[in-house]
Amino acid sequence: MTLKNTFGEYSFVSKVDVTDLEASVKWYTEKLGLVLESKYDTPSWRQFSIPDIERFAIGLNLSNSVEAGNTVSTFVVKDIVAAHQSLIEKGVEVGPITDVGHGVQLSVFKDIDGNLLGLRQNPQS
Repeated sequence: MTLKNTFGEYSFVSKVDVTDLEASVKWYTEKLGLVLESKYDTPSWRQFSIPDIERFAIGLNLSNSVEAGNTVSTFVVKDIVAAHQSLIEKGVEVGPITDVGHGVQLSVFKDIDGNLLGLRQNPQS
């Protein structure tokens, strides 16, 4: 059994909550050398690719308050409905699929220790 069997084609995004989006963009760009992917820009989200790791990204999420350890790692899938159903069939409790705007759909689930993981489907563009 592999992730590809469970989700189909996928990539991986780790969400990091920040209180100052523009200052954080500058820090992640200048200090870590990450590459800003402007096609994902929204008023509350910026996403970076990591030059040496294909299909893995870090997303900065604007938040009023930030709790240490509140990062959500997300599997980006082509078909969130199929991936959601596959997890349910494996006995995983999965939250509802939610449209969060700009054509992005999300669903969250927890591992056995209560750590949050997510599914995300981007717009079909």
